Amino acid sequence: MRELTKSMLRFSWAMPLYGMQQMVEAAMPRDMSRPFGRAADGFDAVTAAARGQLGGSLRGVFDAGDQIQRGLVEAAFSLLPMDAMNPARAMRMAADVMQRSMGAMGTLGRRMPGGPGPQGRG
Repeated sequence: MRELTKSMLRFSWAMPLYGMQQMVEAAMPRDMSRPFGRAADGFDAVTAAARGQLGGSLRGVFDAGDQIQRGLVEAAFSLLPMDAMNPARAMRMAADVMQRSMGAMGTLGRRMPGGPGPQGRG
């Protein structure tokens, strides 16, 4: 019982640290030719280790679910434009949305009674 408890606690301690490492690997890639490669490799290694611990019937269930998930991911990404996951594009889109929002708020403020502009006080 003591060894089981130690193993469970070690596992419970390792998982959040592993998750933190994976977030760092994804956020600060070292190889720009494969920006998420280290994170993907890490997830694949842990998945393979966990799969190796499954018995025959559960391994079959895992494999079936894995195939379904892979198919869904492929279908979802096939619907997105090629540069949809480009971080620079996402930043440009966020800046554009913010700029348009600020412009709309300025226009709204000029049109509201009491606001600056021809209909307001200013």
